[in-house]
Amino acid sequence: MNLLKRFIRYFAVFLFAVAALAQDLKYIEYDADLIAGQVYKERREKLMQQIGNEAVAIFYTNPERNRNADLDFPYAPNSDFYYLTGFREPNAILVLAPKGTNVRSLEDSTKMITVRELLFVQARNPQFEKWNGRRYGQMGAIKLRGFEYATTNDKFKTMLQLMLFSAQAKSLYVPTFRSDLAGEIEELLQPLQSMTQQFNGYVEIRDPIALVRKMRVVKSPEEIAMLAKATEISAAAHRQAMMSVEPGMGEYELEAVYEYVFRKLGAEQNGYPCIVASGENSVILHYNTNRRKIKDSDIVLADCAAEYRGYSSDVTRTYPANGKFSKAQREIYQLVLDAQEAAIAAIKPGVAWQEASKKADEVLTAGLFKLGVIKEKSTQAMKKFYYHGLGHPVGLNVHDVGQPIMEAGMVYTVEPGIYIAEGIAGVDPAYYNIGVRIEDVIRVTADGNKNLSAAAPREIAEIEALMKQKGVGNLAIQ
Repeated sequence: MNLLKRFIRYFAVFLFAVAALAQDLKYIEYDADLIAGQVYKERREKLMQQIGNEAVAIFYTNPERNRNADLDFPYAPNSDFYYLTGFREPNAILVLAPKGTNVRSLEDSTKMITVRELLFVQARNPQFEKWNGRRYGQMGAIKLRGFEYATTNDKFKTMLQLMLFSAQAKSLYVPTFRSDLAGEIEELLQPLQSMTQQFNGYVEIRDPIALVRKMRVVKSPEEIAMLAKATEISAAAHRQAMMSVEPGMGEYELEAVYEYVFRKLGAEQNGYPCIVASGENSVILHYNTNRRKIKDSDIVLADCAAEYRGYSSDVTRTYPANGKFSKAQREIYQLVLDAQEAAIAAIKPGVAWQEASKKADEVLTAGLFKLGVIKEKSTQAMKKFYYHGLGHPVGLNVHDVGQPIMEAGMVYTVEPGIYIAEGIAGVDPAYYNIGVRIEDVIRVTADGNKNLSAAAPREIAEIEALMKQKGVGNLAIQ
């Protein structure tokens, strides 16, 4: 009889797990191009090798952030946590125990098993999911995201000391607790915060973020594919914007073209707030009010890019509102393009990023001096009109982690610019209110580099030819 009861209990657990998994499968049936769980598992294994068998590492994701009243901002996970897990739900905690830690078996709660990685997740909640969408739950995290073990986050407090004790940890790797932690994740982490204070002196407390970010510098083939997709979508949006722009449009109308193409081609969101800066706004680096009416003689600087599966591109194009560069606009534009080309040509493994930046500086300095915009041929004089860096790494963050010397697999933006505001003494007024930035996403390859955003025209003749066509932004709304 006891055997029959045990069989019935196990069979019921099995049926529940199958039913739960069937529901979980619906969660991502539309996301066939997610990076495979095995890739994240390999990253976790690499990190565990680095921290060693006498350590435990704990990572947690971002809090949910309130916008106003009962409305939250769209959720985004912590980038380092996401890099190790590929898990996008809030209120999740990852524990890595290289030597192994003891937990209760999910199949038989009377048995203890040893595991090396645990993910604490939100419990399945039919009422919540009816309103807000499906959750993975512990079975979904295991079966669909490839975790060795997962359980609900309400168990984190009771399991924490047991995990550390059974793992015989001499070092505990925990990211520094941020001051803006709030909500459920803050409550979940309170026992851990208290423990780190109590353990100080008995167990060595270390911050693992530097280790993770070093891993993030060189992008894997899967990451490069995501960045290439985000950049391909961004380039398509820039083409449509060039075709759509007309004098009399609002900057916001052009912004709408970008965002429409992003969503149309599958990007979940912008990589950052879209900059559509016309005329005098083109000389403001991070202008994003986007409310001005575009005039016939304006130049338009558009810094807009898509985010795809958590990876952000960053592409800028500058073009004339009426489809034809004026003489002054053409001169400044060509100078910036020449500087960008010089910098890109220098990019290859083993070269310092500063060397590529120096190439752009040299071209801009000589060019502005030749045009009479600067009166002395010096970098200091040139920097009055180019007051930002050459570029930055892209990845899970639009301004991602990097290093001084380039390696194959790193992905950088190259974005020189010239910004000439109205009223600058000694500058020909023909150049007033001309802001030009050209930004491309460049992958460092084994033998040089590849421009991932080349599909968005940069040459003057190509831009002017494309702008003779009509785009999606010219369609009337009925």
